[in-house]
Amino acid sequence: MRSGTCHLPFSAILFRRNETQVIHGIEVRGGAEFRQSTGDALALLQSLNEFALIRIHLDVIRQGKRSGVRIRATRAIFTVGAPTWSHSVLWYAGAIAHDAYHAKLYHDAKLAHPTARPHADDWTGTVAEKACLGFQRAVLVTLDAPPFILDYVDSQRRNPTYQGRARAWGDWLDYRKRWW
Repeated sequence: MRSGTCHLPFSAILFRRNETQVIHGIEVRGGAEFRQSTGDALALLQSLNEFALIRIHLDVIRQGKRSGVRIRATRAIFTVGAPTWSHSVLWYAGAIAHDAYHAKLYHDAKLAHPTARPHADDWTGTVAEKACLGFQRAVLVTLDAPPFILDYVDSQRRNPTYQGRARAWGDWLDYRKRWW
């Protein structure tokens, strides 16, 4: 064998940084730093009663350019951008709770109308966003979040227009504009 020769397939080298690990019952995909940060946030959440809802409704947490939850077939995938996962562990834990609640609302709407795809407003509209922020706040309160974090969540809950249109191409374009 020649020195410096690598015998791994190209795809293994290219995608090695995005490994998969199951942490507290949730599949986590991404680089080592992302998986560590996600593990820390899940560890913070796992002792809470609310974690049962989170674990039931989030199947995958994966590293990405921006944050948001998507439902693919029966799997809820929370893609997380660096501004969220590299923030404080407390903030990231709240974000996980928030997006798990979006997935819960999707599943609730699907149960109510099993033959139809849930309407976007059922799980991503303004009313849904307020509910997700409410769940996020409740989790943050349980985790003894400082007042400035709770005040920020409260301010977003009063006027949650940042999430966009939640309709077809508009939803995708709004998602592409996210910095978090």
